Amino acid sequence: MENTLIESLKPYIDSLDSYSEEQFSFKQSPDIWSLAQMYEHIQASGFVFFLANINRCLEQRKGQLGGTPSEAGYVILKNNGFPLNQKFKRPDTDVNPIIVGNSLSYYKEGFSKLKEALLSTIPAIEKDAGEYRTNHFYFGMLNAKEWFLNTEFHFRHHLTQKAELESYLK
Repeated sequence: MENTLIESLKPYIDSLDSYSEEQFSFKQSPDIWSLAQMYEHIQASGFVFFLANINRCLEQRKGQLGGTPSEAGYVILKNNGFPLNQKFKRPDTDVNPIIVGNSLSYYKEGFSKLKEALLSTIPAIEKDAGEYRTNHFYFGMLNAKEWFLNTEFHFRHHLTQKAELESYLK
């Protein structure tokens, strides 16, 4: 789990040294995120959604004993990731939240902290029986390990978007 997480975050962390602030905040069009907005989405969801649910499972709060992933949850776990080139929207809405990006230095520090916070959960996840679960709005009831895997899937999923956004900079 550790190596896979590190490898999925590496392209984001390494790329932060290759952008100018102008490139990082550049928007190809009003309905397409900038790199800064994409980084904000990944970092914020990493802390307040994925890591929070990992910790809820480990602390056995705001969830339940038992439950199962949804059919879609089983599919991503079986396939070790999200379907390629599929875009997702939050359920029950046609609008994604407005995301404001920050500076390169903000994400250099933030992604380092996110990586360390996620890595620090691995020993507890490895000892966890996996019986306590919290609900993912699309993938169903997930335990701490499944949330951790889902976090890494999310990082990999956005690499396609990252490449697309970088292509607008050339």
